[in-house]
Amino acid sequence: MNLSKPQVDESFRVLHKKAHEFVTDQHETLTEDFSFGAYDQYSLDTEESNISFVKDGEEVLKPGYQAVGYLDENSGLWTWRWANPAISSVEMEELDIIRSYGEFFNYGLLTQAEWPATEGDAWAVTAIAAYLRGGKGIFKIQIDGTPHFVYFTKLLTT
Repeated sequence: MNLSKPQVDESFRVLHKKAHEFVTDQHETLTEDFSFGAYDQYSLDTEESNISFVKDGEEVLKPGYQAVGYLDENSGLWTWRWANPAISSVEMEELDIIRSYGEFFNYGLLTQAEWPATEGDAWAVTAIAAYLRGGKGIFKIQIDGTPHFVYFTKLLTT
């Protein structure tokens, strides 16, 4: 299988810039309100799609999340979460908006299920996903040793 990375044009770069600014603003809010980044550890509840961030033994933030995709570090391939046939219809509906946006504007990075990527590419499309869906921030989690990129859907505090 010979996959190639989709081409990026100036309009995609503008979208990425807007998405980056949006996510930066979201992370500033998370830092100010919840000291995001100063947590000691986090734990995943993959069934409920929540992440618990803990500081000094206390849960300080528990955002819901939506997985966007994962980066296989061995093959260097990005795979969109919507390409997984086992995802729920609710999750597919959430992610299909991103893919449809990509189809409308002919952005191959948003419509090609799998493509060669760097970690920077993975962060970029995750930021765009968060921007398009009104995410509250982005994060990288490890599932079975593979980095999965997510955006926060809601913030639950304790």
